[in-house]
Amino acid sequence: MPRTRLTRRFAIALALPLALAATAFGLAACTAQPSASLPDGLSVRVQQGRLDIEAQRLVVRLENDGDEPVTVERLEVVAPTLTPGMVRDEPFEVAPGNALQIRLPLSASECGTDAGSETPAPEATILLQVATTSGRASSELIADDPHGTLARIANSECLAESVDRVAALQMPEHLRSTGSGIARRAFIDVDIVPEASGDGSFTIDRVYGTTLLNAEDGVDWPLGTQVAAGGDPVTISLPVRPARCDAHAIADDKRGTILPFEIRTSDGREGRLDRSSGDTLKAELYAYYGERCALQ
Repeated sequence: MPRTRLTRRFAIALALPLALAATAFGLAACTAQPSASLPDGLSVRVQQGRLDIEAQRLVVRLENDGDEPVTVERLEVVAPTLTPGMVRDEPFEVAPGNALQIRLPLSASECGTDAGSETPAPEATILLQVATTSGRASSELIADDPHGTLARIANSECLAESVDRVAALQMPEHLRSTGSGIARRAFIDVDIVPEASGDGSFTIDRVYGTTLLNAEDGVDWPLGTQVAAGGDPVTISLPVRPARCDAHAIADDKRGTILPFEIRTSDGREGRLDRSSGDTLKAELYAYYGERCALQ
């Protein structure tokens, strides 16, 4: 009897690892291993609409010109001009012959800290993990950038960083105005508050008019205002008028109260830096537009 029990225990001990090995082999044989290549017909590009610029989002447009649906399980944007972390890991499907636009919050720009340092070349690599009826694949695609979106983002964000090291550029909370009705005149008083110390500087060459607002005596506001760290605060008064009197302009407005400042910095950056109006200023500008144009 004892010998029988020993034999049975030996048989169980021997059978268990064999069964586990067979199960593991079977699972390995049934599990689809990721392929190194993506399905044919996939292409990507990066872009931004006007609202995406204001919302600080990057649009990744994924197009499927292949013959079968593709489920994207993970998407990541990698670019030398952007810090890591732009990931979408919520699966989505792109049908054959279709395209989807995925919006991702923009990560911070990589600008370099030394004066005169160059921004890295703006190119985006899109890392993809996808699944089709043929199995799974993980690889990367270089994104097309037909409108120079990445270069514009890098220039804008790095210009803003250079400016902020010198001074704060602040839109007012309220619109200043005189008179009433069609005789009313208004001014946007922009405060510039330099940092207490530092050796940087910048020049505001002009402020551009918008689709909604222009300078009182023209379209843009030519300035040539120089600002240096450690200097005194400055207020720039911009006399403003409606760009045109159109009853639909306010209803259709998206960026009419965002002022573009043309700026050159001492560390070699230049371009347009947008400053948005707060809710109160925006409402007062809309009211002024309606009153000056006799639309109310």
